[in-house]
Amino acid sequence: MFKPLTRPFGPPSPTGGEGFKPLSLDGGGVGVRVDPIHKQRTSIMNALLTREFIADTLAQSILDPRTRALYELCFMHRHHFQDEIVADKLRMIVRICAEHGFHVSGFSPEFAAHRLGRSGVDRWFAGIATAEQLDPALVFEMHKRVMDVFADLPADQARSLASKYLHFHFPELFFIYDSRVAAAAINLGEGECGYLARGEHDADYGRFFSCCRKLTERLVGLAGRRLNPRELDRVLRAWADHHEVAELAASPRALPTVAHA
Repeated sequence: MFKPLTRPFGPPSPTGGEGFKPLSLDGGGVGVRVDPIHKQRTSIMNALLTREFIADTLAQSILDPRTRALYELCFMHRHHFQDEIVADKLRMIVRICAEHGFHVSGFSPEFAAHRLGRSGVDRWFAGIATAEQLDPALVFEMHKRVMDVFADLPADQARSLASKYLHFHFPELFFIYDSRVAAAAINLGEGECGYLARGEHDADYGRFFSCCRKLTERLVGLAGRRLNPRELDRVLRAWADHHEVAELAASPRALPTVAHA
């Protein structure tokens, strides 16, 4: 029997705030030979993640009124009893995300709401909301189940939309996926981040989630606290904005010749 979590999943504070305590995702693996050019490129990219860079990024992360309204709507109406309310939540998510470059092609909020209402989503939500301790596998399973509800979409869009829908209902548990942020997290995480693939989970989200957990721990010293998923999302997006400059500086032409054994 799970005991309820002592801290409810409410909307985040307008300016961020102390996030949740990350789950332990210790992972081991065999040693691999690291390409010296890749190692130097990663070092240059990591240099962008300074205390000042993170502070400046988070100083601009005040929630706009519509995003705050969406958090509150999902918090007050977590259940899926009324298709109209579920469709409103989906419509708001898609509209807000479209302004940040995420577009869903041929998506019907009404049809998706109907499918969510007839899935086991409320039972799944109850399981994750009442767990005293969360195994990462439960988070991966939840994401895959919601992703399957959006199976009529291309896989990358379904993966991203599922993460966003879950994030707005559980803002301290689910990291916000899109391909651009995922590339930043995996680059900075420098590998699989301890993720062990399982057939019943979505490997792309699992790897991304694990790298986000790893980065959350790693950035405690620079940020002075654990970043919550929305704050980490802002940091990763800001890092991605500087990524092209870092890549140019770290191109093989700009690097000294490395002799391989």
